[in-house]
Amino acid sequence: MRNALLLLSVWVGIILATYAMVYWDGGGEPPVQGAALAPVEITYTDPDGRFSLIVPSGWTLEPSEARAILTDPSEAVTASVFLMDEEIPESALLSALGMVGDDCPAGENPVEEVAPAGASERAVRIAGPQSGDEASYGLGYLYEGETLVVLVRGSEDGIERVADDLTRIEESLEIPAAPLEEAAPAEEPAPLVEL
Repeated sequence: MRNALLLLSVWVGIILATYAMVYWDGGGEPPVQGAALAPVEITYTDPDGRFSLIVPSGWTLEPSEARAILTDPSEAVTASVFLMDEEIPESALLSALGMVGDDCPAGENPVEEVAPAGASERAVRIAGPQSGDEASYGLGYLYEGETLVVLVRGSEDGIERVADDLTRIEESLEIPAAPLEEAAPAEEPAPLVEL
């Protein structure tokens, strides 16, 4: 009887030790982590085909007939894209930035030539007026007698934080809009052969 009790105690010990190893830490192997979702970018094409650009992941797009407004995830920065009937990009930008009139002396905001986008003929950048923590800048792209304006506004910190996204938007800009890839024509099914 004594040996039976000793054997029973050993078996109970083994069972308890096994139970503790398997279930004490929540049981089994840690759960498999799912693959991280890749950021999703979309391409926006102006309904009239005047321009197309990439909307970075997390940004919202509010398209309208006159303009496209992109807002960063924190809603601290907006980028408005619209066309102005103006042949001189500098004039279009000064007007869009609200820098015309006696209040804004000329020469305070130097004009910087930048690389044209797509088929645009010329492109410039002008820093806008600052008010407290608010900053702005504009890009103007001359194309066929009109200027496509990209107007960025927000807090200085916000603009600095999303600088990579803003660069992505600017570098993806196509003027006129990038042509949509045409789907390959469907293959015609092979004719049925009757036996």
